[in-house]
Amino acid sequence: MTEPREQQPEMSVGELARRAGVKASTVRFWDEHGLLRSRRTPGNQRRFDDVSLAQVRFIRWSQDVGASLDAIRGVLHKLPAGVAPGREVQVRAARCWREHLDQESRELRARYRRLSEPWVSAASAEA
Repeated sequence: MTEPREQQPEMSVGELARRAGVKASTVRFWDEHGLLRSRRTPGNQRRFDDVSLAQVRFIRWSQDVGASLDAIRGVLHKLPAGVAPGREVQVRAARCWREHLDQESRELRARYRRLSEPWVSAASAEA
């Protein structure tokens, strides 16, 4: 049986940003757009926990593979509150986003093939 994890102190926006390797403005943006869950202090300052750190790392990884913020938000919102995205979430998300990238790749190849097709304007076709 595993021992309960010791509760880590909450992080400020700046601390979370530093630990995750992103700008503080990025953390604020993601929090304002529902990708992160923060707690507000009586002084209205945002506070984040280790789950938020895992979420930021997941968001960065997801963006690196081309996922939209809407898609990322959808994945994160399916997780229960207080549950960090782990390996299983990453694997499932990767499978979905791979399918999306495959579709985009097929569409790009089709457009690329069209570039080598002869083009005839309507005016020259009538002549």
